[in-house]
Amino acid sequence: MGRRAIIFPLMMSVLGLQAQTDSIASRVHALQGVEIVSLKNKTVAATVPVQMITEERMLNLGIMTLADALTHIAGITVRDYGGAGGMKTVSVRGIGSRHTGVIYDGIALSDCQTGEIDLSRYSLDNVSMLKMVIGEDDNIFLPARSTSSAAALVIDNLKSPTEDHSAHLKARLTYGSWNTVVPSLYYGQSLSDRLSLSVMGEFTHSDNDYPFKIYNVKLLTKERRQNSKMNSGHLETNLLWKITDRQTLSGKLYYYDNNRQLPGIVHLYNNKNSETLHDQNAFAQAGYYATLSDRFSLQGNLKYNWAKSDYRNGNPASGIPDGRYYQQEYYASVAALYSPKSWLAFSYAGDYFYNALTTGQTASGHPSRHSLLQTLSAKVATGRLTVVSRLLWSNYINEVRAGETGKDGRRLSPSISLSYRLLSAEELYIRAFWKSIFRMPTFNELYYYHIGSTDLRPEKTRQLNLGVTYAKRQRRFETSLTLDGYLNRVDDKIVAIPFNMFVWHMMNLAKVTVYGVDFTANARYSLAARHALELNGNYSWQRAENQSNKNSEYYKNQIAYTPEHTFCATMTWHNPWANFTCAFDGMDERWTTNSHSAGTRIPGFVEMDASLWRTFPLKKYTLTARAAMMNIADKQYDLVAHYPMPGRSWRISITLEI
Repeated sequence: MGRRAIIFPLMMSVLGLQAQTDSIASRVHALQGVEIVSLKNKTVAATVPVQMITEERMLNLGIMTLADALTHIAGITVRDYGGAGGMKTVSVRGIGSRHTGVIYDGIALSDCQTGEIDLSRYSLDNVSMLKMVIGEDDNIFLPARSTSSAAALVIDNLKSPTEDHSAHLKARLTYGSWNTVVPSLYYGQSLSDRLSLSVMGEFTHSDNDYPFKIYNVKLLTKERRQNSKMNSGHLETNLLWKITDRQTLSGKLYYYDNNRQLPGIVHLYNNKNSETLHDQNAFAQAGYYATLSDRFSLQGNLKYNWAKSDYRNGNPASGIPDGRYYQQEYYASVAALYSPKSWLAFSYAGDYFYNALTTGQTASGHPSRHSLLQTLSAKVATGRLTVVSRLLWSNYINEVRAGETGKDGRRLSPSISLSYRLLSAEELYIRAFWKSIFRMPTFNELYYYHIGSTDLRPEKTRQLNLGVTYAKRQRRFETSLTLDGYLNRVDDKIVAIPFNMFVWHMMNLAKVTVYGVDFTANARYSLAARHALELNGNYSWQRAENQSNKNSEYYKNQIAYTPEHTFCATMTWHNPWANFTCAFDGMDERWTTNSHSAGTRIPGFVEMDASLWRTFPLKKYTLTARAAMMNIADKQYDLVAHYPMPGRSWRISITLEI
């Protein structure tokens, strides 16, 4: 407790009011594109794989949920436990979901207990952009924590309006299969020339009692999901104050609540379950951004995060006890940017955060962790060449009130990335990056009763990527292509080893090597006035091999839950009557164990979705009507073993904007 009493007030005194939050994150990002390095060629390609989906593109692709959006990103694998309330996590290039950071309006989300972010919590109703960055972001003016993972999913919400003083409203009502109802509302207004406010909220109810089939050898049984009802919602408020033309102060308040039943895994002739989970999350953050001169900028972040998970098991005979988990985090960050030349920039960022977990389900009492991250970054951008380098220094200090504490962690993590334009008259680039990063064990991995091990070492990851990008724009036709080959190495991977049916133990055993190829293609052709055809697709091939023991019969097996082939293809027809989108996505077989033992194979699948939408201008209002049919062929498949995904379903929505 003494360290906390010293370190946190020290960081607070350094920062003062210098804080920056997510409600101006995109504004800062937009400024940086011009401010960090005044590029002569503003179409310079990213030095790392970056895939972006804007709000407009989500509409064009027929995307209605975050899980839908993720299928349009190459190189990722989604774990989905089924239905509107099913947990959803994402792994990038076979490294694991705990190595994927999630940046929500400029600041990283965290879960010190499990290390995984449940993406089902986040709605797309008011999202302005999704971005997947693999490796290091070309933007060097970032908090240190945003660079501390192998990949990052960036979620940006709609921002407060600043161009006028009128109220901006966006109301949406969605209804779909299995009594799924999702109303949402956004309100934004400039209260003065320098002060603006926005409020957004949404609520989701779903019975989730979708049908599925279960096979017992040749016997087919039709069942329905039980104990799967969900009620969830979130509310957030953003305030933006332009103090001067070069200084901005902002704040955000966020609250999320999800009270749901847990359907559990599917058993033969026993689909009943009595588990429930009530999740709550609230955070407040404030921020400050200043351009002090043409060469020097400053930003800071402050955030307090609180989360609660209340698990209840209505069947005590199962041996799984009830549990309440409380998380707290205090976070502070400061960053400075210096650009002595139009082609050269340097930045420093320092982040401190304190995490604490309170629960009765750990072998050690009330674990906590102090984390101090610092980065030094440099960026060079000439006419054809862009180079970004970064050095991350990480310090982690573990504490417990009683029992044995986990090992502290200190490590220097370098990275470098570059892109080069091959032809001055064509947008043809080559790019490459190398990054070394590591992941500290989570509190569950260190301390969980009968499972955790305080002797765990951090997982170490090295990434290498080589790629080429091409874009061409003509009067009626435009296209873009990317092709990336990569090699990833994960050492000291943390795995759970069973000692008997009831006691497992976490150990550093696995070594995983992943190599593969990601390909994306986008094309748009204007057929005639108000008619256009748009094609989008991505394909990923990855071999994620278990290389822990050369003498094992499982050596070089594909690791669990990682497909070798995944793809998504979408065709959109824009027309004056009703825009139409048809999408296909799928993956090949996976295994639930690294040993590929009998009965652990999950078959591959292909599913098809289609949607229609049209926008009606009504004087001061805009009305958008939309209808979608998912999994048209009613294909039954699992992304997680024994958690069947929904079959054929439908969804309609009406959006009114003022």
